[in-house]
Amino acid sequence: ARRDGFVDTAELYGIGRSESLVGQFEKRHGKVTVASKFAALPWRTSRDDVVKACEASLKRLGRDSMELYQIHFPNAWANEAYWDGLGDCYEKGLVKAVGVSNYGSDAVKAVSKTLSARGIPLLSNQIQYSLAYPFANSNGLKQTCDDLGVKILAYSPLGLGLLSGKYSLANPPKGPRKKLAESFFSQPASAELLAAIAAVQKKHDASPTQ
Repeated sequence: ARRDGFVDTAELYGIGRSESLVGQFEKRHGKVTVASKFAALPWRTSRDDVVKACEASLKRLGRDSMELYQIHFPNAWANEAYWDGLGDCYEKGLVKAVGVSNYGSDAVKAVSKTLSARGIPLLSNQIQYSLAYPFANSNGLKQTCDDLGVKILAYSPLGLGLLSGKYSLANPPKGPRKKLAESFFSQPASAELLAAIAAVQKKHDASPTQ
């Protein structure tokens, strides 16, 4: 969640539990801006699967509609049906905007074209994007999104915590991120990046995460 009340969730997070918790939060503290995601699982192959999943998410959220609904990830066989389903959700008033997640340049172009034919804008593409993982800048994905007016929603904007100021080569995180951290902090470029972040942090009297 962000300070401005934007909450990104998904039906896969806790197998619906996350959406239920968001719904409980809203009952106690008021409405927030909610984005959720459809899981492109192998047995889901039709546009109706998207609509039914969206309706189930809304039931868990305790809402009639949500601000943003996204395809969580592409698959190899039913993407076009999913895009049609997104459009159906939008036209039924179940969602105010639609997006995708983990889509590459070609897929973003394709889904944008499909939705545009129905007069529906593709609002966003949620991808891993940070100063530690800036590859969308060099592989053409960010340019594609910019050209089409698609916003990038960054997940892991602190590089899985590596840019948080909490970790170092001498103090890496535990678990599966440990090897990734050791590789990152051992690179000379990472020291330059962290020094630049520290300079900005000092200038604005902010924390590394800010």
